[in-house]
This record gives sequence, C-alpha cells and structure tokens, in this order.
Amino acid sequence: YVQTTKVCLFWIFWSYSLEAASLFLTTYASIERYFLVFHKQCTIKHQLLFHYIPLGFAGFYAFGIYMYLVLLFPCDPSYQYDLTVFVCGGPCYLNAFVQNFYDTIVDTMLPPCVLLIFNLLMIGHAIRLKRKVAPSTLVLNTLKKNRRMILQLLAISLMALINWMPWVVIILIQDFYDPSFGEQFINNVVYYLPYFTSFASPFLALIGLPEIREELKKIIGQSTTARHIVASTRT
Repeated sequence: YVQTTKVCLFWIFWSYSLEAASLFLTTYASIERYFLVFHKQCTIKHQLLFHYIPLGFAGFYAFGIYMYLVLLFPCDPSYQYDLTVFVCGGPCYLNAFVQNFYDTIVDTMLPPCVLLIFNLLMIGHAIRLKRKVAPSTLVLNTLKKNRRMILQLLAISLMALINWMPWVVIILIQDFYDPSFGEQFINNVVYYLPYFTSFASPFLALIGLPEIREELKKIIGQSTTARHIVASTRT
C-alpha cells in the first residue's frame, strides 16, 4: 500500500502540476502578447508589474497549489489509490468540496476562458486596426515586427483551447444538467488531451521559422518531383 501511494502521489503531482503550469504559462503569454502589441509603452515602463511578477506566478503557482492539494492535503485513511486506472483514480482532495470547487474554477475553468477572451481581443483589435483610415503607426509597426511570434502564439493558444475547452463544457453540463454527462468521453479522450499541447508546441513554434518552412518546401518539392518521375517511367 505504501509503495502504491508513493507512486500514485508522484504520478498525480507531476501530471497535474505540469499540465496546469503549461496552461497558465500559455494564458500568461497570450495576455502579455496583447499588452505588448496594444499597450507596449506602459508594459515596458512597468515591467516588474506586467512581466516579472505575472511570469513568476504563472510558472510557480501550479506547483505550489498541487503540492498542497496532492502531497500535503490530509486524506481519509480509507482512501485507496488504483494503479490500474489513469492517475490512480485521482487525488483524495477531489472528495473535499471546497478544495475541489477551487481547483475546478481557478485551475481548470478560468485559464481557458481568459485565454479565449484575450485571443479574441487580439484578433478583433487587429482586424479593427486594419480597417481604420489612420491606424496607429506604433501599433502597426509592432504587429509587423512581431507577426511571426503572434501567429505562433495564436497557434499554441488554439491548441490549448482545443485541449481544455471540452473540460469546461463538460463540467458546466455536469453541474447544471446531467452529472454523468460525458464520463466515457472524459475517460477515453479528455484526460489525454492536455498532453498534446506539450507535444505540439515545439512543432508549432518551429513551423513559424523561415528556415524550417524553406526546408519543408524543398522536401515537399523533391517528393512531388520523385512521384512525377516514377509515374512517367511507368507510362
């Protein structure tokens, strides 16, 4: 039992912490990107308030909260972990109303909603700016200079939203309509979705680099040429 508990606590802590840290950092990056583009001077002037403090919070909050909830929160002596299921069936704090409610609202539902809002604001302001007769030169220059970074972050943010919004929707439906809604979908799909953000983020960032795009074009071009040669020799 002791060995099972240690393994499960290790699994749960790192799984929950790394997923939440990735989500919070992506949310922070989206917020900072918005302010750097549309409120650059204010952001640079108050770097401690708008950059370093939020970055430190986004990076360390998840590990702190799950150290308490998973490792330090007192469990009922009868609570049993099961190594045969995903994250051993979950931590014991899920049975405590206050802790579970806080984790659901603050750590699961709030970041995707904030992420969605700031990405929509970013896209909406960019479209509105382009339609202006005399748009701000500073903002336009910032958009042009950071176009690649903005597109990369939008792609990563979209991936995070695809992975986390099903949680939000299912939780809302379970709370207000049907408590058993989506249980099978959660067990088979939703539990594993956050891992795709970590796996896909480096590739989404690399695709934005011009050198990588050129290499991809060469590979695709060579592959197309090879197919044409093979097809012509057969005929």
